Amino acid sequence: MYYRRRGAVTHRIEIRGGLCHSLALMPTLTLLLSGLIFSSGSALAAAEALSWEESLARATRANAELLAAGAELRAAEESARASWSGFLPQVSGELRYDRSSSSDGYSATISGSQNLFDGFQDAARVRQARARAETAAADHRQALASVSYELKSAFEGETYSRQYKALTADILRRREENLRLVELRYESGRENKGSVLLSRAYRDQARYEDLQAANARRVAQRALAKVIGDDSVKEWETSGEVPVTAPPSSVPDFQALVTTTPAYLRAVAQESSAEAGVTLARGGFFPSLDVRASAGRDGEDFFPDDTRRWSIGVGLTIPLFNGGRDFFGTRSASESARAAASTRQSISRDSILELEESYSRYIEAVEKLRVDTSFREAAQARAEIARRKYNNGLQSFEDWDVIENDLISRQKSYLQSKRDRVVAEAAWEQARGEGAIR
Repeated sequence: MYYRRRGAVTHRIEIRGGLCHSLALMPTLTLLLSGLIFSSGSALAAAEALSWEESLARATRANAELLAAGAELRAAEESARASWSGFLPQVSGELRYDRSSSSDGYSATISGSQNLFDGFQDAARVRQARARAETAAADHRQALASVSYELKSAFEGETYSRQYKALTADILRRREENLRLVELRYESGRENKGSVLLSRAYRDQARYEDLQAANARRVAQRALAKVIGDDSVKEWETSGEVPVTAPPSSVPDFQALVTTTPAYLRAVAQESSAEAGVTLARGGFFPSLDVRASAGRDGEDFFPDDTRRWSIGVGLTIPLFNGGRDFFGTRSASESARAAASTRQSISRDSILELEESYSRYIEAVEKLRVDTSFREAAQARAEIARRKYNNGLQSFEDWDVIENDLISRQKSYLQSKRDRVVAEAAWEQARGEGAIR
């Protein structure tokens, strides 16, 4: 006990058991608490608030994987348009100047050609280009679903890390209060030394877990920044919740559902491309029929107009022997087509398995969250009752310790189940090739 004089007012401060019982300290404590609240508010203000809608818009606009997949899709679509050039005439112009020992002069020529038949190779090239565009479309849709999964996981991960940090801080506070309570009972002779040491170990463990939670939150914030395409070094603080939906009332038809997944559609497009490759390889056995025409002028001056010339003709090219290239190329393309068909069947079976597994994890995660919510509520009620009983000497430390540990375990399980429920639904959407990003 000591006295502190300030002006004409003497403050009497008495410290007993680590608790301050002087009403004279209330103005000072109020100022301290106000400072802490202000500092806490400043720290929160430094973190940028990010709603689910804003994170969705940023990911759609700046995610590198989405941008790359979109560029690949546009490139494949342009290539598909270019593949039709084989059906259109080819026109070119030429300007020349020639000089020799006997003469010199200019010439201007415009020529054109049109293929009439090339063994169906142009049609096969169009099919292949279209198949590549369909493959790119499937990849783009898969990228949308994957980024949607990553965004939901990262957003919920940041929310989880923030809530878990608050939980570990509350657990640390609770462990410190428990330690003081056990120490008071030990000092009064109503508790043994082992209970004090165990309570102190619980307190130290809570400090360690609080440190882990702080580190995990920084990692979660960086993971969210990566998904939304932000390279700045800043803190994020999510607001709101990731939207969730109730599971379907009946088990889906996975056989029908698999035919709409990006993986299956990609395999179908690759099979179509391989079949077109067989047609393209066989085209080497067929003759090629072309029509050519040209017109030009020659003269000593530019622009030449002294001599006019023109020509028109039809050419038929018949392949006779090229060292077996067309024969072996056709056999190779046929085997590639068989491999693509088998790959499609394998992907179909793998996708069905993935759909069933992700659906099962989804509905189980929904149910587990409901169960853990009930357990958490029950554990909170039991812990309040047990604390009063132990404080009044109506319950042993061992029984109280079991209930306290059960409460902490249930609180952690609830947060994990809440996060896992969002992630499981996102994985179910990803398996179907769907998601929040369109």
